[in-house]
Amino acid sequence: MHPELERHIVHIEGLNDLHLSVLKDMLQADSGAMYPLDILAAATVKRSMSLCAGFSSLVRSQNYLCAASLLRLQLDSCLRFFSAFIVERPHQLAHEVLQGKAIRKMKDMDGNHMTDAYLVEMLGEKYEWMPRVYKATSGFIHLSDKHIFSVFVPSEEEGRVSLRVGFKDDGVPLELWIELSVGFLASTDALFEYLKGWTHTKVVFAKETNH
Repeated sequence: MHPELERHIVHIEGLNDLHLSVLKDMLQADSGAMYPLDILAAATVKRSMSLCAGFSSLVRSQNYLCAASLLRLQLDSCLRFFSAFIVERPHQLAHEVLQGKAIRKMKDMDGNHMTDAYLVEMLGEKYEWMPRVYKATSGFIHLSDKHIFSVFVPSEEEGRVSLRVGFKDDGVPLELWIELSVGFLASTDALFEYLKGWTHTKVVFAKETNH
């Protein structure tokens, strides 16, 4: 593996302890008081840890199609946890999510349905890269042109094409692998920012109410 790509993957593989540390700080805040949003956060952390492990493994095995899908899922985790920051009652949102209600059917404090497109637009105001990465990776979730074109191999004979089918995508240029890994790290960092933001909110609340 190219050294730069290896560095990014090692970084992602090393995030396991940070996930646990962030969750520990969250659950210990406010004297260990537990709120519905804590449960949603714990599930989000668990999912992120699994995605980090899966993404790293897929890059190492040169499975670009699946790795790109996991980047889209990590974006999904970030979008959904972010939604708790733009509603009037975040714990009610967490409670409804735990009951199986889709976030896209809920509204933010301004009365807007929190569809993926809306959440991407909102977060895109802070992270300019997010709409672009979201659009680029969404095509990997459903069978699409991204999967179709991945089987074509350039042929030296004019007017002919070759097909290559297998789990390895060893024909993907290095810059795309690096871009994918950088995007995954950026998505994970954004998620951490909101997880830590909730912990900060708990700490401030505890101080204000003398918990």
